[in-house]
Amino acid sequence: MNIRTFWRPLLISCALLCSAPQGYSAEIEDEITGFTHDSTITRVGHAFTQALSSYRNLHFTADNEYNLTVFERPSARWGSLIWVNLDDREVYRRFLPPGKIDVSQEAQNAAQHIHQQAQQQKLQRLFMDTFDLDQDEF
Repeated sequence: MNIRTFWRPLLISCALLCSAPQGYSAEIEDEITGFTHDSTITRVGHAFTQALSSYRNLHFTADNEYNLTVFERPSARWGSLIWVNLDDREVYRRFLPPGKIDVSQEAQNAAQHIHQQAQQQKLQRLFMDTFDLDQDEF
């Protein structure tokens, strides 16, 4: 078998897959939003993240244009320190003692607080003077 005949179909298919469709601009890309990324370690952290995510998806479907990352630092003495980042900014932090708190209720309260913070950040960005800055430089 000739090497050219072997590689030709592969190169043609790669060229078809890698080429952009007509009317597509590389500058305009749709951003995927509404995700809650779980970077927790313990069962309490996973339960908190799952409850937070399900509450967000159920109650904030129209204004859910932001992604969250949930972090955790477990402690044998104090429980788990949970914090949530929105656009690399911390918007929620709380210790969750093991067995002494309703995790789903705390996640609902956190989701409401985080949603208010996200709406405030969105409003602040609208009124911020950034004519000489890029989107991620403020």
